[in-house]
Amino acid sequence: MQQKAIAVGEFRRDLRVLERELMRQLEGETACCGVTLAQCHALLELSFSELSLGGLAAAVDLDPSTLSRTVDALVKAGLVERTQGLADRRSVRLVLSAAGRARVAAIDKMCNRYYTEMFEQLGEKDQRCIIRAVSLLAHSMRSRRRAPDRRQVCRGPRKATKEGLK
Repeated sequence: MQQKAIAVGEFRRDLRVLERELMRQLEGETACCGVTLAQCHALLELSFSELSLGGLAAAVDLDPSTLSRTVDALVKAGLVERTQGLADRRSVRLVLSAAGRARVAAIDKMCNRYYTEMFEQLGEKDQRCIIRAVSLLAHSMRSRRRAPDRRQVCRGPRKATKEGLK
């Protein structure tokens, strides 16, 4: 049991380092492309297909009311267009504009270059292992978060005070 506790502790420490490095990379990528991280995620999802606001919210795991401001900013910037559905004129679809497609291409080019250079430092077997491990971890974490019977990590409400959380 002691060995398992050490392995979990080391995993959590490495995961925190990975989390910080990913956030630095993502913030840098999006900042130089002129969009926020939330806008970047929305653009990338819309590059696969046009979606309703609800469909986009589901794809990026955000509440539609939260995502609405992000989409409004993308429309105002000319990167996304709202179109009426053909079958149901009340439905609104979100689609990338020509400028939005160009922005996605720039983001993809930059990200692909970064990760290609990173993977070049590793052997082919390690590359495959990392790709598989990240996929497994992402799917496992998402499944656990969405499970109706998941246990809460934090027990009970915490209150913010001047001294910190209690």
